[in-house]
Amino acid sequence: MTRLRHRPALDVRVEIRGELPREDAEYARARALDTAAALGPDTHALRLRLTRSRDRSVTRPALAQADVELAGVGPVRVQLATGTARESVDLVLGTLAGRAGRLREQGDIGFAAAYESAYRPQFADRPLAQRRIARHKAVVLAHRTPEQAALELLALDRRFHLFADAVTGRDSLVHRCSPSGTVELCSVGVGTGTGAVPPLDLAEVARLLWITGRPFVDYTDAGDGRARVLYRRFDGHYGLIAPVSDGRIGAGTLSARD
Repeated sequence: MTRLRHRPALDVRVEIRGELPREDAEYARARALDTAAALGPDTHALRLRLTRSRDRSVTRPALAQADVELAGVGPVRVQLATGTARESVDLVLGTLAGRAGRLREQGDIGFAAAYESAYRPQFADRPLAQRRIARHKAVVLAHRTPEQAALELLALDRRFHLFADAVTGRDSLVHRCSPSGTVELCSVGVGTGTGAVPPLDLAEVARLLWITGRPFVDYTDAGDGRARVLYRRFDGHYGLIAPVSDGRIGAGTLSARD
């Protein structure tokens, strides 16, 4: 007797944030299912999140983020914004499929291709007096080589990636450099060695982030000597990332609401 093996149902989830016509939401779900199926049998899960901004300072209000987990590759993420929901869905899912294919075939996605885009999400122009730390994320840093961390940064479509150096165990950071589109390797954390970042307090870091207009500022926390990253969120608020080793936030940080 022949036994048929059935492939488990695809784990595809679509999240809609903000006001969106029903037909656009249905279109997003259909496109997500089609993309997951086209990516092949090694696709474990696909997530699509579609957000419609009400901020009039944002000229591309339709923000789409797509994440997929691929066997043998790991997580791949794309985040892009356009003027309409359907355009964002098509663009982000098409880009996701392209990056997944390159990662499978060549093991990378190309530094320049990952950086250069006319559809990067925009920061809302929120008044300074209204800004706050809207998210405080505690993370246990994975041990990576700088090269592995740089590849993860590109695959996850991030501006920076905090990790623990595989050799030294030191808190380290990779981030994208403008305008060349290359990835610069920077170390942050304890001590005064090459690449070390001096200790700063959170108020000083927030002021520096505001004055420079940078998307993030990395620094060493004066309380526990660990690396921190204060970054701008697309809603105009700030986020703070703090590494932990035991699941608890260090004493020198500022708590924040989700």
